[in-house]
Amino acid sequence: MSSSFSRLAPFIREYIYEKKWGALRDIQEEAAAAILDGEGHVLIAAATASGKTEAAFFPILSILAPGKNAAGKREAGPTLAKAAGISVLCVSPLKALINDQASRLEPLAARAGIPLRRWHGDAPQSGKRKVLENPEGILQITPESLEALLLLHPEKIPFLFSALAFVVIDEVHAFMGSDRGSQILCQLARIKAFTVGKGGEPRRIGLSASLGDYGEAMRWLSMGSEQSAVLIDDRKTKRRLRIGLDYFKAEDGGERDYYGALYRETRGKRSIIFTNSRLEAEETAAALRAISAEHRGGDRYRVHHGSMAAHLRVRTERELRESSRPVTTVATATLELGIDTGSLDRIIQIGPPTGVSAFVQRLGRSGRRTGRAEIYFTALEERPRERAERGPARMIPWDLVKTIAVIELYIRDKWIEDAPEQPLPLSLLCHQTLSVLASRGEHGRKALSGLILSFPCFAGVSGEDFDELVESLIASRVIEETEEGALILGVEGERYTGHYSFYSIFAGSAEYRVLQGDHELGKVNYLPPKGSGIILGGICRRVESVDPRRREIRVVPGEAGSVRVWRGGGQEIHGRVVRRMKEILEEDGGYPYLFPSALSRLAEARRLFREQDPGALFVPASGGGNGNSPDGGFFFFPWLGSRAMRTLLLLMQTEQFRAALGIRYAVRENDFALRVDSALPLPRFQEELGNILMPAEAPPFSIKTDQIPLAGKFDMLLPPRLLVKQYTANMLDWNETRSLLEIL
Repeated sequence: MSSSFSRLAPFIREYIYEKKWGALRDIQEEAAAAILDGEGHVLIAAATASGKTEAAFFPILSILAPGKNAAGKREAGPTLAKAAGISVLCVSPLKALINDQASRLEPLAARAGIPLRRWHGDAPQSGKRKVLENPEGILQITPESLEALLLLHPEKIPFLFSALAFVVIDEVHAFMGSDRGSQILCQLARIKAFTVGKGGEPRRIGLSASLGDYGEAMRWLSMGSEQSAVLIDDRKTKRRLRIGLDYFKAEDGGERDYYGALYRETRGKRSIIFTNSRLEAEETAAALRAISAEHRGGDRYRVHHGSMAAHLRVRTERELRESSRPVTTVATATLELGIDTGSLDRIIQIGPPTGVSAFVQRLGRSGRRTGRAEIYFTALEERPRERAERGPARMIPWDLVKTIAVIELYIRDKWIEDAPEQPLPLSLLCHQTLSVLASRGEHGRKALSGLILSFPCFAGVSGEDFDELVESLIASRVIEETEEGALILGVEGERYTGHYSFYSIFAGSAEYRVLQGDHELGKVNYLPPKGSGIILGGICRRVESVDPRRREIRVVPGEAGSVRVWRGGGQEIHGRVVRRMKEILEEDGGYPYLFPSALSRLAEARRLFREQDPGALFVPASGGGNGNSPDGGFFFFPWLGSRAMRTLLLLMQTEQFRAALGIRYAVRENDFALRVDSALPLPRFQEELGNILMPAEAPPFSIKTDQIPLAGKFDMLLPPRLLVKQYTANMLDWNETRSLLEIL
């Protein structure tokens, strides 16, 4: 056995022997040495199902276990384990992950005599009471439940966390670049502020299966801390890969063939089918159940997504984990993270993955038993007449090309995109300001500013910006100022913080009814700006008013000029993925994982690409229209990522540059093309666009608030200048937009 093995606590060594593990895995060996010998933070990066949880907790439990002979610079167990307070805070993105992790850690924690408690919406109240009354051991929690703990029990925070030695952050890649990840950093800063002088800074242990820039991940893990992080990297691929990519057209029985192929690929297999929407998951499961009934194959299809009742999701997870019989679960991203799904034979992806990171994460779900990870991609393309109605930009099978690009970037280039940066999370700034006032009571302006702006994720926020936010919140009665000049929560603020939905920073968790007169047209999960256009049921209407509190959007018939809502967030596409797609369309060769139908459709797409020549950026639109604009004009293929495309469209919709470019209209056709009509000849248009981009080191246009979708949960509380500033910093990319100068 290894040197690290001999330094683990005896009960852990006994556990390993009982499991009949021949040795610690490499990742566990290296992590044990780093945690036992070091003083700083540790990022453990390894594939799914590689033993990352044990890599973190074997040495942590050895340090904490009372009376055990754990080696290392940190003093052995009794001092830490018997101190009043929680020793380990484990933050996970999903309740299901906590439950799964608890089932693996409980036997070890019990042997060590260390309590292990869960705290989330479905966890028993009895366990939460024990935490509040006698805090000790390990606490597993979601960011939302940690927010509730800080908000509802502020007087308990020093008592709960004064002995905190470790913070384990599971699935780091799921938090980076998001408001939810920044929320965690704020929470750790608040715990540190409220326990100052009570003990040393806890060490952070990050776990992740799919990261691009490990340096950026280590920087994120260390934000707001005086310690740096070290990397334990086990990126070596130990599993063989088997990839297949199939493709179907809806016409001439293609839909029947598509579901038939899905049925054959899952028959007799333990598999997960990943979809990109809940509706698609439900439709797929229903179709496969119908085919299985025709073949008398029984009901072996399950569904798993966030809208399902918790007990149904838990039942499906248990069946995946504990049953060995062939069963297929159709899921959204809810099964993408590290929940134990047992031994799976195959992963199936319908449509393109959202990015390379998602592909890697999903691929890692399979192959634990065979040592061969299998993933089968498939898609059903919309009918030709639907594509033709939308013009030539829709004639290329973008989903197919994007899927190939994602695969090639990983298996050939060994590249994974980094988490997108959110340098100005001002919606979260508003949220945390309200949370601090609700939990800690009144603050002077200077004290509140000093506390909030000390949180690491607000390093880019100036004191002037914070003062402007405070004045706006006072004006809207969200906070109030006492006669003595102290700030307290206002009547409107109490309505926000008094509801359980406040704990989550997710914006997409709320749905808004779209009403025209007295008739409900449907629901959307974002707030469009007043005056913008919203498309529902294939018809564009103009937004007349929005009511966030009643969750209503009122619309009237008619267009909204050139303004179209292009939502932030969602499936943001990295610029490198888009550029690789262009290369795939320009290449001649095939790819060994393509099924004949996919290879044939790719060849057809390449022919169309060369005929239309979008490699030259501009393709004349020969009629056909897109339903929102007159016929004519041209399609603009700039081959940019989502943020740069969004920037380019805003530039073209700015009055000054509309005139300079002779633009009659400019709209987003899809993720890869703009539809433009200009009075200028194409050569002149191209020249003028270059003249605009060339001298400008920063966006040469100002954004109007009615162009900005309220994608952040508290965007509606931001004053206009800060809303624009946040959107510009987080959702636009002027530098990539200017890269067009290389090809104009």
